[in-house]
Amino acid sequence: MYANSTAAMSELVFYVNGKKIVEKNPSPTTLLADVLRYKLKLTGTKVSCGEGGCGSCTVMVSWFDRSTSKILHYSVNACIVPICLLHGLAVTTVEAVGSTKTRLHELQERLVSGHGIQCGFCTPGMVMSMYALLRSNPVPTELQIEHALKGNLCRCTGYRPILDAFRSFSKDSGCPMGDRCCRNKDKKNSSDVVENCNENKNESDMGKQELIFPSELQLSDVYDQQTLEFKSDEVTWLRPVCLKDLLLLKKQHPEALLAAGGTNVAFYLRNASREKPLVIIATTHITELRSFEENEDGFLVGAMTSMTLLENKLMSLIDKHSETKTRLYHSLLDALCLFGSPQIRNRATIGGSLATASRLADVNVLLLAAGSHVKIASTDGEREVKIHDFFTGKSTTCLKPNEVITDVLLPFSTQDEYCGFYKQSPRKDLTLADVNAGLLMEFEAKNSSTVKNAFFAFGGLSSMLAVAKKSSSFVIGRKLDGSLLNELMLSLANELDQFVSGDDAKSFKVAVAQGFMFKFFLKISHQRFPKLEFLRLFKEEERYLLSSQADLQQKHSGVQVYDIITNQSETDSVGQPVPHRYAKQCATGEAVFIDDILPSQGELYLTLVTSTKASAKILKIDPSKALAMKGVVGFLDHTSIISSNKTGLYLDEEIFATEKVDFVGQTIGAVVAESHEIARKAARAVVIEYEELQPITTIEDAISHNSFHSWPGDMGAINYGNVSKAFGSCDHVIEGELKVGSQEHFYMETNSVRVVPKGEDGEMDIYCGAQFATGIQMVVASALNVPCNRIVVHTKRMGGAFGGKEFRSYLVTLPSALAAHRFNRPVRCSLERRQDMQITGYRRPYLAKFKVGFNNDGKVLALSLDMYSNDGFHPEISPIFMAQSLFYSDNCYAIPNIHVRGHLCKTNLPPTTAMRGAGVPQGVLICEYWMTKVADFLKKPQHKIREINMYRGGDVTFISVPIEDSMTRCFDEVLKQSNYEQALVNIENFNQQSAFLKKGIAVTPVKFSPGLPPSWCMAGAIVNVYLDGSVLLYHGGVESGQGLHTKMIQIASRVFDLSIDKIHISETSTGVIPNSVTTGGSSGTDLNGGAVLDACNQLMARLKPIKDSNPNGKWEDWVKTANEQKINLSASGYYSHAYKEDFDWKTGKGRPYSYYTYGSAVTQVEIDCLSGSYVILKVDIVMDVGKSLNPAIDVGQIEGAFVMGTGLYALEEHLFGANGHLETSGAGKYHIPTISSIPLEMNVSLLKDCGNPQAVYSSKGIGEPPLLLSNSVFFAIENAVIAARRQAGLSPDFAFNSPATTKQIQSACGLGPQHLLKSLVT
Repeated sequence: MYANSTAAMSELVFYVNGKKIVEKNPSPTTLLADVLRYKLKLTGTKVSCGEGGCGSCTVMVSWFDRSTSKILHYSVNACIVPICLLHGLAVTTVEAVGSTKTRLHELQERLVSGHGIQCGFCTPGMVMSMYALLRSNPVPTELQIEHALKGNLCRCTGYRPILDAFRSFSKDSGCPMGDRCCRNKDKKNSSDVVENCNENKNESDMGKQELIFPSELQLSDVYDQQTLEFKSDEVTWLRPVCLKDLLLLKKQHPEALLAAGGTNVAFYLRNASREKPLVIIATTHITELRSFEENEDGFLVGAMTSMTLLENKLMSLIDKHSETKTRLYHSLLDALCLFGSPQIRNRATIGGSLATASRLADVNVLLLAAGSHVKIASTDGEREVKIHDFFTGKSTTCLKPNEVITDVLLPFSTQDEYCGFYKQSPRKDLTLADVNAGLLMEFEAKNSSTVKNAFFAFGGLSSMLAVAKKSSSFVIGRKLDGSLLNELMLSLANELDQFVSGDDAKSFKVAVAQGFMFKFFLKISHQRFPKLEFLRLFKEEERYLLSSQADLQQKHSGVQVYDIITNQSETDSVGQPVPHRYAKQCATGEAVFIDDILPSQGELYLTLVTSTKASAKILKIDPSKALAMKGVVGFLDHTSIISSNKTGLYLDEEIFATEKVDFVGQTIGAVVAESHEIARKAARAVVIEYEELQPITTIEDAISHNSFHSWPGDMGAINYGNVSKAFGSCDHVIEGELKVGSQEHFYMETNSVRVVPKGEDGEMDIYCGAQFATGIQMVVASALNVPCNRIVVHTKRMGGAFGGKEFRSYLVTLPSALAAHRFNRPVRCSLERRQDMQITGYRRPYLAKFKVGFNNDGKVLALSLDMYSNDGFHPEISPIFMAQSLFYSDNCYAIPNIHVRGHLCKTNLPPTTAMRGAGVPQGVLICEYWMTKVADFLKKPQHKIREINMYRGGDVTFISVPIEDSMTRCFDEVLKQSNYEQALVNIENFNQQSAFLKKGIAVTPVKFSPGLPPSWCMAGAIVNVYLDGSVLLYHGGVESGQGLHTKMIQIASRVFDLSIDKIHISETSTGVIPNSVTTGGSSGTDLNGGAVLDACNQLMARLKPIKDSNPNGKWEDWVKTANEQKINLSASGYYSHAYKEDFDWKTGKGRPYSYYTYGSAVTQVEIDCLSGSYVILKVDIVMDVGKSLNPAIDVGQIEGAFVMGTGLYALEEHLFGANGHLETSGAGKYHIPTISSIPLEMNVSLLKDCGNPQAVYSSKGIGEPPLLLSNSVFFAIENAVIAARRQAGLSPDFAFNSPATTKQIQSACGLGPQHLLKSLVT
């Protein structure tokens, strides 16, 4: 098989955290994350998306580069790295960085103290990305830090505190020692100044703790020289170490896949269904493919060169050569900056990118335009082809089956040659392009304006890279001027139109491509003819249009303003910015999530078998192929049910489908096996035969088919005042519609459960990440036909939830419990990301139809509103959430006459569920939308119309809830804080001068009532004091990153006047706190805090006589004495909300809420009218949180909620196809905000002098209200679009729905070529 006679090794050797790992005959299908988590029990490395798209699994890989004699460190995604690629390498996981048992690493310490941790599931990945950067570059710049984190997603924090914590390592930042900085040594009172503190903190001190690279790997190249061969039943893995052997192997296995960086191999290993064994040849150690050579034509790069190494090489060449010679390299850096993520770039290779022939690959389209050459080799010899001939069709190349790419020539540019790379994508990072372009023009001679050559290549327009041959030829021989640009735009439109035929985004893609050409044209004209002023450019748009992507990178910043209480005991932590109680455990990877629990002997793994049809009869269920697989233990379906097959809140759902399926993802069965991998593979082998029926999938379909869920009782409509009469007296009446898109929770930890049968009396322990432990207990007890007292549900923590683990977690729990009961063995189930997204529910989309009456002064007198929600096939709790939408149809405005109706559409989509805000985000956006339409109709400032209509302190809403004056105080304060009036003037001036960039500003207020339905407003707690004075606290709430446990500890610390270090919360358990309600509605602190306060007060009342008799004693003394006096040191607390009213739907009377949390936000944005991309320039937020229990946690909730809301209103498209399948499934297609998505400047202030007598220590619930404020992003974008339309002479009345995606922005701006060319100076 190999050219040399040495036998291939079948033993894999690598290091993990300094320990040598030897694997004999490893399976080629095994991924690094699986080895770390399941074999080595290093569960600090998390798996969230399973496709390298979120960064939770980030680890550091190190190797000794013998060509430079340097140890190189880089971050990788463990979830997509095949273990066989690691021979002779060293892996470092978060466990080796720092530990609570020894000491934390400095970066972990700073992340903890900087409040950069909430749920903590993403934290180990964040730590490892930063750690890898510091190992390579101990003192990076702030931009390098932000760049290193762009491959890591966080759904909780909003990123700002993470960036703040890590940027303290930057050479650009202020010293982390503050006043103790060495630069202050000449100041008075400087005795505690640290010498050379920045250097100590950033380099020396950290170096003492770093893991030493294994000497074996550094001193010997034996592992580099070994050929490898690993086999399983399905896959053969081969690793040659020289080009000759590679070519021989490719001749013997022409169908073999080549694994260079291996970023795509994992998908073949895990997901592909194969008819014959797969052969993979790893090219990682072929030195001939990692060579570099500079010659007179350009830079010859080995095909195995990683994108990161290519970046470094290009920067060196740019420093070495002139700007004219390296223009292509500058453009390549622009492309690489947007290529995947740092983790992907560290592994992906230039040869791999070319070989995939992807129509969306950023590098490919530029190399195509630049006329690169590709060197190819086989046992038949070598050949060199022009890249124009290399790509031959859809994902195809001219490579013969036995050929491999060896080198790629990156040509030098001539002084008369210009090139550019452009990309438009839904999100700036971690996203494939909608459209990208590589553009090249060459001119005749120096100073000539005549085009000699041109090549225009585009990606994303069709199934393959598109070359605009006609337009490229059209410009040759023409002079660069306005006339040429005018004709070129028309030529492009006609030519590109043919490439995108049948694409629903056709006009968008063509317009974006034209915009790319327009920018390129400007770039050339200004670089080549700086004195040729044929275009009027405002300085800001000149900066944007003529700068490269790298030049446009901007740092993020923010200010957080809140008061810290100083006149209280040192041990009283209430009101103090205490870090999250379990932040250190999260930062070190020690925090245990569900799938981190080590398996017990005989533990089984379950995978659901779900419907692939939206509406169909089940004709046959055949698990025989699955059951025949080695390691499969059994299969469950509706015939396995012990009691009733009915479940759900209204018992209208089936645990396992029987005769019919009503949506894609409906559970039909479950495979139980001895490993996750076997169970998932077997589940795919179960055969289901269907008879398909016609599904209903959209709101419009449901309306036309009269398909609605029924409302319980009299719910569904509210009449307040006399709407009909009011409309007759209004000066103006307008009507309109708005669509509000749905949203996926995208919690970082997918729904997971571990069920352990106790072996007698039907007892069972359930470990799950669920918000509603009692709900899980009840449905499992019902399914197993046992009393609730036999089922104990345990929840330690959740890796995010946001409502998605409130009512749908039973989907994984019930089948797992049935399997555990049947086989009498522990069973666990952890959903893969794509399945979790398809089946577990989402925020419901809306269609609103409104009619608003108002007077000339802007005062709204009447509102008629119909809201339609797509609730899927089962209503779950849709009536409650639509009721929320109705209750908030006024947002913050006093409307004397209101008639609002809700319609619950029944469709063949998965049931929707709770999500942060629970119906309020849709209702509030709709209200603010028609309010802006009133202002625009009257041509009056939007903030003035809002002010005119706002409630005032002392008013009562149309649902009888009193308003506090802090509502208007927040609004006034944020206008002042943001300097709104001046900002409005500045934006108007900017928009008058700028043709292609437009800015927008918007201010929106919010009121939101934390709480649950009145019958649920109760909580319990138990507080145990032990003989050493330590305190163990239990309550019914669940920690999901919102800081609930931390606040409960703070409450106890105040009552006991005790350090928080002495107070502990272990878990939430139905065996300790019975009948707990769900943790949601921003009510966790209000309810559970009241119960904790009650229990603590009881204990303090018992201790009072002892304290009075020994006032100078210590806590431990009082506890000891109390025990000696046989005083009970355990107390059970209980709290039920004093407010017990409810809303009477029949009469329209009643008060469903007790109090509101208030806030206001001002957002400023800048949009690119040519592409639709936007930047959130600045956000100012003022929130009334009462008297904050923990201002740092509250600010974190505000920032995180705002960024999540930004995703809802301006980024995240959650789309189902007509067949009911989720089209935006997985981290690669569903785009939550990244670091680049957040505001460049975000300032948060907590309103001073506020209180709330209806909650513990005058605090207020804060988890959800700030999310609503992010609708200001939507309206700021809309206002920028209006400015663009005004310039284009288009009507300001246009359809603009949520989310405000780049596609919608670009299309709504309406700036076609005819408008662009108006800017030309004739």
